[in-house]
Formats: sequence, C-alpha cells, structure tokens
Amino acid sequence: MTTMNQPLPNDRYLSFVGLNCDQRAERFIGDLRELMREPDRTDPFWTYLAAKLDGQKGPAHDELYHIHCHLNDIRDLLDRLDAPELIAELDVLETECC
Repeated sequence: MTTMNQPLPNDRYLSFVGLNCDQRAERFIGDLRELMREPDRTDPFWTYLAAKLDGQKGPAHDELYHIHCHLNDIRDLLDRLDAPELIAELDVLETECC
C-alpha cells in the first residue's frame, strides 16, 4: 500500500506515468534507423517497417504503436543483424511499455 508521501511505482499496469514510453520508443527507432543506414544492412522487413513508420504504407501511427504491432518481427530482425544492445532495449520497451 502506498501513502500520500510515497510515489507510485512505475508499473504499466497501474499507470504509464513516469515511464516515458513515447520518448523511449522514438529513441529506439532512431537507434534502429541508424543501424540500418550502414551499407551492409539491408532487409525486406526493414524496408516494409520503415515505410510504415514514415507513413508511406497504411495509416500514420507513432513509433510505440509500430513497435508493439511488430515486436516479434523487430526482434527477429535484430537477431539477424546481431544487435544485442537494441535487443536489450526492445526487451525493456516490451516489458514496460507494450
């Protein structure tokens, strides 16, 4: 039980307040875009996801929405690219924000 003097824990099941999910999702997608700019990084799923993120395919949604909708595909992409730092970041986003 919390009292008036104790802050609520950061728990998505109680409230998204304090989790900064939108900013964290934007940063994650920015890091993913940076990774995909490397010349040897090409992937058909990334082409598809980038078009969705840029609003070129389907309705425009924010980054967190697309991460949530394509969580397993993004994880698979990061596995293929051997990007453990981004996988760890994705795990945190999934646990705390999705």
